[in-house]
Amino acid sequence: MPVVPLPPPRRVRLYEVNEDSVDALALGLRSPRFGSPATPGPKSPAPRALELLDEVVVTPTKKAADRIVLLPRLDKAAILSEGVLTFHAFPALAPLNVHQFPAIRGVSSFAVDEDELAGAGRDGVMHLCVFKRRTVHWLRVMNDGVTSVKDLPLRSGALVSVFRNGRACIADTENYSIIDLEAAEALPLLPISQAPHPDPLPSAAPADGATTPPASTGPDPRQRPAIACVAASEYLIASHTGSTTLGVFVNEVGEPCRGTLEWASNLRSLVVDSQYSIALLHNNTVEIHSIHTQEIVQVVTLPTSSANPPSPLSFQPRSLLRSSLGLELGSATGAHKLEPVSVPLLPSSRSEPPRTPTKRSSRASISSVSASIRSSGESSGGGPRTLTRVLVIGRNGLYALSPLTLVVQADALIDKGREQDALQLADHQAQSHRSSSSSPELAYVFLRLAYLALGETRFQEAFALFRRAGADPRLVVRLFPDLRHPLVAPGDEVSVCRGVRDEVLAGKGIDEYILDNLNRNYSPHLKPDVEHAATTVELRQSLTMTARDCLLSYLLKWRAARRGGELDEGTAGDSRKVDMVVDTALVKLLAEQARPDDVRVLLAGPHDCVLREVEPALLEAGMYQLLAGVLLERGETARVLEIWSRIVDGEYADETYEGGVGQIYDLVWRSKDKALVEKYGLWMLKHDQARALKLFTDPKQTVALDTRDLFGKMSQVDSDAADRFLEMTVLQERDTDARLHADLVKRYIGRLGELLEQPEMKVHLREQESAYAELADSTSAPPSFLSFLTNRYDPDSPHALLDRVRLKAILFLGSSSKYDLQGAKKEFEEMEVKGQRGLTLERVIIYGKLCLDRQALSLLLNTLRDLSSAETYALQSGDPLTTPDVSSASFKLGIPIKRMKKALSPVKQEEEHRRKEGLARLLVEMCLRGGPEPAVAGEEQVAQLLEAQAVHLDTLEVLPLLPDDWSLSLVSRYVSRSLRRSVHAQQERSILKSLALGQNLAIQDQVLELQARLGPTVERVGGGGATGGGGGAEKLVFEGKSATVRVKEMAQAVPLEDQIKLGLR
Repeated sequence: MPVVPLPPPRRVRLYEVNEDSVDALALGLRSPRFGSPATPGPKSPAPRALELLDEVVVTPTKKAADRIVLLPRLDKAAILSEGVLTFHAFPALAPLNVHQFPAIRGVSSFAVDEDELAGAGRDGVMHLCVFKRRTVHWLRVMNDGVTSVKDLPLRSGALVSVFRNGRACIADTENYSIIDLEAAEALPLLPISQAPHPDPLPSAAPADGATTPPASTGPDPRQRPAIACVAASEYLIASHTGSTTLGVFVNEVGEPCRGTLEWASNLRSLVVDSQYSIALLHNNTVEIHSIHTQEIVQVVTLPTSSANPPSPLSFQPRSLLRSSLGLELGSATGAHKLEPVSVPLLPSSRSEPPRTPTKRSSRASISSVSASIRSSGESSGGGPRTLTRVLVIGRNGLYALSPLTLVVQADALIDKGREQDALQLADHQAQSHRSSSSSPELAYVFLRLAYLALGETRFQEAFALFRRAGADPRLVVRLFPDLRHPLVAPGDEVSVCRGVRDEVLAGKGIDEYILDNLNRNYSPHLKPDVEHAATTVELRQSLTMTARDCLLSYLLKWRAARRGGELDEGTAGDSRKVDMVVDTALVKLLAEQARPDDVRVLLAGPHDCVLREVEPALLEAGMYQLLAGVLLERGETARVLEIWSRIVDGEYADETYEGGVGQIYDLVWRSKDKALVEKYGLWMLKHDQARALKLFTDPKQTVALDTRDLFGKMSQVDSDAADRFLEMTVLQERDTDARLHADLVKRYIGRLGELLEQPEMKVHLREQESAYAELADSTSAPPSFLSFLTNRYDPDSPHALLDRVRLKAILFLGSSSKYDLQGAKKEFEEMEVKGQRGLTLERVIIYGKLCLDRQALSLLLNTLRDLSSAETYALQSGDPLTTPDVSSASFKLGIPIKRMKKALSPVKQEEEHRRKEGLARLLVEMCLRGGPEPAVAGEEQVAQLLEAQAVHLDTLEVLPLLPDDWSLSLVSRYVSRSLRRSVHAQQERSILKSLALGQNLAIQDQVLELQARLGPTVERVGGGGATGGGGGAEKLVFEGKSATVRVKEMAQAVPLEDQIKLGLR
């Protein structure tokens, strides 16, 4: 809020500069109307410039204030009026306590320490230098009052003065001088005027300003003194030479320095701002010189009135004023266009509610444009390009002297269609600043040019400008709906410059920019319309592909800068969500352009890609193995297996995958996941049955599977593999469920039944039995039927499947006892009835387990003519299979058959022994009695059988069964061995009897000796006393409880060794 010195008496008026009026003030087109602060109507050609806020009376007289100076450190103001200097509180300008802040009278001029106004010195303290006609006072002003530092006499007063660091540079009516207040010394410098003005004073001179001395007491009004502070210890003073003026630089000791300035007209007022000197001349121009080169940088011509005398409402410039704090000019410099505003990335949609964006930190995700604006404002107290420090004070208005900002210049060029000139201007500015990201003005210009380039389909240039502006890359990605969804949602916001807010809010996509451009260039010349004409359709597609190529280039460069740390901290690059959008869009674009190596490199390093969003793009591009590798690193085994299995099935074509089924097997094995093992084990049955079965049945497999359920699923895929699985599971005893044994038996029987429905299979079984019968008849020691089948098995023969299934059925029926024997017996017999004959050995095994020994032996002897198996059946209590034959068959089939007999209890052992004896007698009986069928064995074979089973046979029962015509030599060995066993048994029994008798005598002797040592218990029987009754017999009583107690007493009296011998222990 500027404080404006006003002519009316008794009051100070405070005005507020609004945004509309600042433009006019900065351009010098408007001035405050003191008498009419009201706002004109909307059709008025002269809108208001200043708005009257308040009027405050600060002087008791009716005179106006000559000068007002603010003391910003103390929130106070010093006001000079009619030679009286008073102190007031700011901003109300209420008078302060006169005891602490007394009024100073007779003041001709005063100055505040320039260094303290610039921020140097201690807080809460400011110094003033007050000049009277013959005295100078050095004062210290603090919050608790005014104190005097030093008072010095002054030979002449001071019309103009500046004060800094204990030295004052003043001008009296004729000369400039420097006063050292510390040393109380004065040093004369130059005269104010070295030559009088050649022209006489005009007859009607305008009224002077508050700082102009009366014409009667001062120099020529056209040759006023002017002083300004330069650098840290220099002064610039103006010395008039006729109608021109020289500017001389002197240091604190009065020595000339730098060079000399020259103005073409007499000087009204002089200030120094930063690197420039600014002079208001009598010819109504403002000349700006560089204090380093002493050359003119710029000349500003002020508007003048041609009327004579001038209009009371004309500007009529009087002096310059430099403010250390500066004045905010608002839209006049375009600063309002740089203000950061939050804008939704996408237009809000009814069908898609807004969502809160994900942030890495609590700070809002902002673009580098807004970040640079904020950092610039914080570092420079509001931004040097949005403030002006120099004002031109006129009779009826104010001018603000402000450098023409980049925003204003660029907007003017862009509005005239000179975008390239605006870009060159921005480039020049960027080179001078060495960085575009630190300048909000450059960011705004680049952003505006970027959107203009989009409208002209110059995508490469547009995206390059977005990058130079340091814009949030989501502003670019959002142009492509397929790339932004769903990571960029309508609820997401980004901060941009207010100047491009409308363009961002429009939310146009890349296709809309292309269509708009095509309509501008080709509509309505193409039929039916631009959108459907063949020529523009092809051009539209081409432009779209170009835009996507340019986007890829932009994102790659942005990401490289982000990863390389080139982006400033605190910008949009600090948000993880921005990285997610960029990386995800990049992978989609690279996949679209079939660049798997680039995708692999990006995903191999640190990235924020959302894989679930890029999977469809990678799959569509055929990068199956690449996606699988990424998923494998993330531990998503199920997805990897799905992709690999589809490649193996041929659904996906990817030559880079070379692992095959083996790699799938290894991954499934390592996963130890039940669902994956089951799913891909079943899948592997179609491709590698061996691996699939190994996955399910390997003894090292730790995954517990539901065997019955898995068996049912495998049966639907591959029945043979299901049988093998069930075999291996049961035979390896991985599952002890009896139902599995029953299922396997049913599978075997059912499979055999299916095979025997084929006539050639029936013929094959009959040929096997006939061949074995011939072998048995022609050989004295034929092999067992199982050994015969094993030796004849050929995996390459036409009947290999039947032979294999039959052998496995025989082995399992013999090794397992957990299946339903009656059910199996019934099924085999039904098959026999149906004409599916030839499964004789299988029936024998089941009959043996059911103890149907006569039927089993009849089948072996009469049907198969397998005396060897019949003899084994008798020796093994109903089991016709020998261990060597089983081992040979299982080895040839490659299945692990385990024949482990359980330990039997003594009772069971006795039962088994009796059964073996019965089977031996039954076998001999069936061999000797024969029947209508031909004899299964010759005389020598029967004799061998008798000899082998002699231990279980009773000779008296066997001899009647032998044919009368047999020679005694055939059975001599059997009879001799039987007789020897009988004699041996008789002698053994005799010896045992003699040993038992001897042992009994020894025990009796020991008992008698023990009894003698203990002594008997005598009890008389009868009713009398000790002497009554005719001497009844004495008895040793051991009955009831008394006997038990007596035995215990006896045992306690007998030594341990004797107790053991007598059986008491």
